[in-house]
Amino acid sequence: MNTLRDMNISGASISREAMMLMGFQRTRQISGTARKAWEAGDRGPALEEVEARNEEIFRGALAEVFTEYLPLRKALEETGRRPTHVIDIGCGQGLNDALLIKDYDCAVTLIDIEETPEQYHFWSDTGAGYASLDAAASFLRDNGAPAVETLNPVKQPDALEGVTGDLVTSLISCGFHYPIGDYLDLMMRVIRDGGAVVLDLRRRYIQKPDAALSSLIAATRQTEILSYEKKARRIMFQA
Repeated sequence: MNTLRDMNISGASISREAMMLMGFQRTRQISGTARKAWEAGDRGPALEEVEARNEEIFRGALAEVFTEYLPLRKALEETGRRPTHVIDIGCGQGLNDALLIKDYDCAVTLIDIEETPEQYHFWSDTGAGYASLDAAASFLRDNGAPAVETLNPVKQPDALEGVTGDLVTSLISCGFHYPIGDYLDLMMRVIRDGGAVVLDLRRRYIQKPDAALSSLIAATRQTEILSYEKKARRIMFQA
């Protein structure tokens, strides 16, 4: 399979604004000072870091995501899956999708609520947004995506009903930052059609599941995938 070097992923299409969002999302790539200023409403320090270290931030984030991606790729290989259409819930800037595209030449549906007034990294009943769907789609097309669709469920609340694919991913998003309930029907539809769902589930959420997570667990078989996030377990759900 491809190495990160083989994939030759370019960040040339990523704007400064999108790179700031990436830095906020992948917190190791910007300073704590810039991140705290961002959370307080001041984007100046993050912009200064992007202007000074744009390529470094991109390459650092990409390497981080690639390391986390390798166990997922192994799990797909071991289960005989070659996804043709990936649905990414909480896609962020689409880095994980770029890796899937390079390995599988798959179509992608990006789902994200984009930027919200509050941006945070903790558990809540609803997710926080720090992404741009247009920027993520442009990045993926620039890196060879055969087809990209975007969906903001806040702006298009009924659009989820028509979404289908053979792999749903939500990595450090749905199930980690907020409950899965809003996306349960989509997940179950994909699983019933023979697809798979991969989620990073917060450990305390697994220990005290709500009705939606309980029903997903009861209706599927689960395979654990190596996760580098101490607060989460990465699980593949299949029929």
